[in-house]
Amino acid sequence: MKINNANFLPILVLLTFGCSERLRVRSDYDKDINLNLYKTYSWLPVKEIESKNNPLMYNELTDKRIKRAVDAQFKSKTIQYTTDSPDLRVHYHIVIDSKSMVRPSMYGYNYSQYWIRNQMDVYQYREGTLIIDLMDANNNNLIWRGWGTAILDNGDIDLTEEKINHAVYKILKEFPPNKN
Repeated sequence: MKINNANFLPILVLLTFGCSERLRVRSDYDKDINLNLYKTYSWLPVKEIESKNNPLMYNELTDKRIKRAVDAQFKSKTIQYTTDSPDLRVHYHIVIDSKSMVRPSMYGYNYSQYWIRNQMDVYQYREGTLIIDLMDANNNNLIWRGWGTAILDNGDIDLTEEKINHAVYKILKEFPPNKN
């Protein structure tokens, strides 16, 4: 399927794929820290979140939905929100990258005067990533990062809270990691 590089709201499309199995989720953390000891959190102040100047990706509605989804996941893990000396500081990033993929044409070959060669098709698409960072509130060191990445498609841009909740659920599913 060829995805055009049309103008559309990238964050809406990123979060549309939240319920899709095409959402690839990963995480990384500091193995020297016992993440099970963290029991409270607060959000990093809005002014400190990078790229707040892009209203297509960072706006009050998206911010509210992502925070609500993270809050629900932490509550289910008995990690409580507080503004009074939290253990963790939480923030997120949204990244949209333009990508290209070269594949042999399904029509086979390109015939020229001197040789036959494979015909190649170039597909351009966008890839979106939602990153959730957890930092130790005492020293502001990053201790855990989870992210979900999906190919963005401009066909369905219906943004629902359910899709955001699912994407955040998938990202935070393995937090805190089991140390076996």
